Parts: sequence; C-alpha cells; structure tokens
Amino acid sequence: MILLLSLLVLCIIAGLLWIDYTLGKKQHMKHVRSLEFDEQLGDCTLYTIGDSFLTNLFHDIQNAEAHIDMLFFIVKKDAISMELLHLLKKKATQGVTVRFMLDRIGGYRVNRAMIKDLKKAGVQFTYTATPRFPFFFYQLNRRNHRKITIIDGKVAYVGGFNVAKEYISRDPRLGNWRDYHLRVVGRVIHPYAAVFNDDWDIANGEQKHPIVKNTNEGNKEMRIIATDGPPLEQVFHEMIEEAEQEICIGTPYFIPSERLFQSLLAALKRGVHVHVIVPMKSDHPLVKEAGLHYLYRLRAAGGDVYFFDLGFYHAKVFIVDQKYCDIGTANFDRRSLYLNQEINTLIYDQAFVEEVRLSFDHDMQDSQPFHEHYTQQFHYGTKIRMGLAYILRPFL
Repeated sequence: MILLLSLLVLCIIAGLLWIDYTLGKKQHMKHVRSLEFDEQLGDCTLYTIGDSFLTNLFHDIQNAEAHIDMLFFIVKKDAISMELLHLLKKKATQGVTVRFMLDRIGGYRVNRAMIKDLKKAGVQFTYTATPRFPFFFYQLNRRNHRKITIIDGKVAYVGGFNVAKEYISRDPRLGNWRDYHLRVVGRVIHPYAAVFNDDWDIANGEQKHPIVKNTNEGNKEMRIIATDGPPLEQVFHEMIEEAEQEICIGTPYFIPSERLFQSLLAALKRGVHVHVIVPMKSDHPLVKEAGLHYLYRLRAAGGDVYFFDLGFYHAKVFIVDQKYCDIGTANFDRRSLYLNQEINTLIYDQAFVEEVRLSFDHDMQDSQPFHEHYTQQFHYGTKIRMGLAYILRPFL
C-alpha cells in the first residue's frame, strides 16, 4: 500500500513538473529576447589556460579607472573566488563603479554574508535569471550562461572560463582545464556592453549605464550574437551549411538537436571533414553518456571524434573552413540551444582563425581518437546510463 501511494505521489509530481515545463516553454517561445549585432572592428587575444586568463583579467581590473561590469555563471567560495571579490571591493572603495552580476543557480555559493560585504564596500550586486512562479521548474532550467567583463568601456573578456579553482586546474578530480576565452578591445565593445546592460536591466530594473568609449583599436571583423535559446540553433545550422571543406567543433557536451546532427551528417556526405573534440572525463552526471549516442553515429558516418585526455575540456569553439571561428559561452548541447542565455563571438580574421585552428590541433594531440569498436566494450551499466541519458537529453 505504501509503495502504491509513493508511486502515485511520484506520478503526480512528475505530471506537475511536465505541465510546468511545457507551459513555461510556450511562454518562453513567445518572449525570446535574442540580440544580434552588425559586424564591428576590434582586436582579440585568445586564452586557453586559466592562470593566464585570470592573471590578465585581474591586472585589467586592478588598473580600472571608471567602471567595471562583470557577469559570470559560476563564482564560488574558494581562494581564487575570494581574491576576485576582494579586488572588486577594493576598486569600489577607490571610487570605481562596480556592477557585479551572477546567475542565481550557478552563483549560489556566494552567500548572503558575502553579498552584504560586497554591497558594504560599494559594489552593486544582483542575481540574474532568478527562477520564479508560475513556471518555476522551467525557469530553474533556464540559466544565464554568459560570462562577460567590461572594464572602463575599453576592454572586454568573454568566453568559457568561470571563477573557481577547477578553472585554474586546481581540482585534482578534473585535472588540467582547457577552455577558450577572449580579451577584446575596439569598437566591438559596444555590443558586449549592450548585452550586459540588457541583462542588468531585466535583473535590476536600472536604466542608467556607463558610457562606452569609442576606440578604434584593431582591424579584425567580429560579430556578436547573444541568444536566448532557440535562435542559436539557426546560427549553428547556417555555419554547418556554409562549410565547404572543414568543420571543427570543441565542446564539453555534444548533445545536438536532430536538425543540427542531420546537418553534420549531410556535410560529411558532401565531402566536408568534421572534427569533434569532447572531454574524456565528465563533470556532470549522464552528459557523456548522452553524447556517446551521437558521437558513435558521427564516427560511423566518417567524422573524426576525439576524447580530450589531458584533463577536462570546457572549450566552446567552432571553426569553419579556417575562414572564420566562433568562440563563446554556448555548448553544443540542448541546454544552450533551447534554454540558456548565451553570447558568442564570430571572428573573421585569417591570422586569428589560424591561431585558433592551431590551438585546436594541440587539443587533438592531447586527445584519444574514438574508435567504433569502443562501443563493444561498454559494460551493462554504461548502456543503461546511455539509455536514460537519451531520454533526458532535453535537460542535459
């Protein structure tokens, strides 16, 4: 009797969650707020190692004179996170306007006492993407996954790194962390500022923003795309369709929509070489198993699949024909495609694309190729998890 009642309660809960998710999704589709901008000129530097990224970020923050706008998905309570918070408080006490925004779920480790301390020092703090009723479960799954820092309206950082010990390879479970992040200068700063301000307005209700200075540094053509779910699928689809020779995709989670997966298979059929790098290790349950279904089929169709084996692979990189590349916050998975707020930078500069392609080559050298016979070695537990992951792939 107790078992039947428990099953009944679970069914009711599952039904309520399904209704919440379905209605929340319909509401989201009616109010998608993606931002797309014209190409702008600028210059950019690529960081793939966390220590280099944070050293330069902290240096630019230290030299800030007027204002700092910062948005991260994850900041924790470890030593490197506390160093960042201390630096923001220090700049605020020096008279620099500091606006600091964290995703409500990703930033949950920043507690009330830490926030109170930030505000006491003069830092303006707010959470973004706070889940609310009536569609709490759906909004819980919709995250602001962007990572943007803008300093004095002259320098911006955007990409895959968050701030915690694992991102600087201090977590022994994950080991060496590989990611792709940009330091950007030039007129292209304007779109980044527009995206940050839009997020800040929604979260905080404020309409007064720092002025972004007009700087003419750099001659690289760049285009910023800020997506709020579904439009990202169209962006990736067009990139795949445009490819004539080669597609390179680096992602921590390879769980494409059926449309994108069929586009990749079609690209292989027309002679395009497709290379995909994913991590050997997994930082979340079932995400690796969900990807194996697609990776096996891609490999069987002639694509090259690699498992990064030097540590954890968190890059979000997409290279087309060595003509242009995309570096941003979006993963090649269902969450980024349909749920998350993301920001990506398309760069149309031959020399820079070659640099990114060289970095991708190094990633492949630090990886193990995926062979079809590997699937024959999967034990029973892995196959069960793969089946469960396939069912849950919209949430992964």
